[in-house]
Amino acid sequence: MIESPGKRIQKIRKQKNLSISEIAEAVGISHQDLVVIERSKKPLSDETIEKFASALDVSAVYLKEGNVFIDHTNDLIDAFQKLAMEEQHDFIALFSTLRKPKK
Repeated sequence: MIESPGKRIQKIRKQKNLSISEIAEAVGISHQDLVVIERSKKPLSDETIEKFASALDVSAVYLKEGNVFIDHTNDLIDAFQKLAMEEQHDFIALFSTLRKPKK
């Protein structure tokens, strides 16, 4: 089954532990409108998709089309910075073993 933009919005919102009210306010729509959107009962304009992408910090292309690479660079950097210094060194050592050598 193909996932709709509304379902992708709902999935990302839940992954980021954001409430319906928080996202609705950030996008400039009502709580009820977001409920309808997440149930895939209301089509979205490109402008609205852009607003959701900005509010959720994801690509508008992902919201529209799904199944594309999502850049998690900022999430990884944030998580890395929260590690203790020794854990950062361990991570770097592990990552170095996983990287393919350049030819």
